[in-house]
Amino acid sequence: MCDAGGEADEYPSYMVIYEALHDICKEQRSIIDKGVDLAVLCSTFGALPRLTEVGLSFCEAIEDDLSPSPFTAGMATAEDSYQYHLRVVSDAIQNSRNRGAAINTISLSGFDLPYCHVWEILDLSTLLESLRKLLQSVRVLRLSYSSSPLELLSRCALDIYQLDMCCMVVKHNALQDFLQANKRSICSIGFHDVTITESSRLGSRPKLSSDILCKIMKVSPSSSCQAADCGCLPFRKEGWRMLLNGDDHPQRSET
Repeated sequence: MCDAGGEADEYPSYMVIYEALHDICKEQRSIIDKGVDLAVLCSTFGALPRLTEVGLSFCEAIEDDLSPSPFTAGMATAEDSYQYHLRVVSDAIQNSRNRGAAINTISLSGFDLPYCHVWEILDLSTLLESLRKLLQSVRVLRLSYSSSPLELLSRCALDIYQLDMCCMVVKHNALQDFLQANKRSICSIGFHDVTITESSRLGSRPKLSSDILCKIMKVSPSSSCQAADCGCLPFRKEGWRMLLNGDDHPQRSET
């Protein structure tokens, strides 16, 4: 800011900023170490016995390409942060279910892992297990601005009934593998502003359509697809919903 022409004395000193951030980080660390966040969530869910849906909104993680500094030293990676929060929410949901709550819908927004170069090999197995635990006994999964869950769960059968996707860019192979793995349970797929990548058969970055879904799911075009409001934006936008008939689920059992 000083380089931009401002006077140095107009801004707080380095130590003032450092001490403020240090206090914030210390408080956050104390919350994690003492399990305060889990206790608060369990208490909140316990006070809402009729709660059926839980939504998680993820903010962009801080990326530091410089050498370790007093501000970033000891910070967890985005993967560790996602894993931790998924685990805390999962434990709170399970605690609520043990008390009789029927939380059957999970909404994830902004769940996108940082871009990794091809030579960077990340072990995401622990994050995958945390995500699978969160989605246990879930019947409806809603994703907005969140393509990473489909990539992580591409070969996992979750027994979900409904999948909603909005404002996403998703790899064709990841979407195909996920839908095939969950074909026996999925009966409803909602989508709005979903872009498909890395598919030579479909051309360059097409928008998801009922025709593409039918090909991915290997079902007849007779499967019903109708206009439907997308509720994941502040102002409702028109999306689409594909309803799969009973012939597409030969061994699916109703619950």
